[in-house]
Amino acid sequence: MIKQTLFLHGGNEFHPDSAEFDDYFVNAVKDMRIGIYPGASTSERDRIATVAFASGYFTLYGIELIEVNPSEFRAIDALILPGGSPDKLLDELSGHVDSLRELFERGVIYGASAGAMVLGRGYMLAGRWRTGLALGEFEALVHFHGQFPERTGPLYGLPEGGGLAVAKSGEILAKSSGVAVRA
Repeated sequence: MIKQTLFLHGGNEFHPDSAEFDDYFVNAVKDMRIGIYPGASTSERDRIATVAFASGYFTLYGIELIEVNPSEFRAIDALILPGGSPDKLLDELSGHVDSLRELFERGVIYGASAGAMVLGRGYMLAGRWRTGLALGEFEALVHFHGQFPERTGPLYGLPEGGGLAVAKSGEILAKSSGVAVRA
């Protein structure tokens, strides 16, 4: 069973355009209990729609998702953090970092858009730096196209529909086309 791996997605998640990346994720998490935490959703309507859309998408792969909250992270082996507001997601998870780290040690986390942004060392949003959860020493640049900004440390340019899998050690295990990496 794969563990200590982050799956980072650039946005427009749970869509056929993501099949190249999602195939790798699905093959890695077979037989795992997979939770989804829509903590980046900015409204109840958005939360319901996100969970329904993701559940329908992964059902096509034969995977059933369980909606969880942070107090239930111990009951799952893999966690999906969908997109939305990275600031809201970071605020929602900040009191549960130990549970998230424990899950990462024994399982995998799939962060899409906002989810990918908060998993690294931090992110820029509206000209303001926010320190992330630091499950890795990278910065995930989601919805990426173009040039890397002038910042130090590993940068992952993740276009919509694309992603990469990175081990706790920093080794890149898989990368879909269009993803740019600056070490």
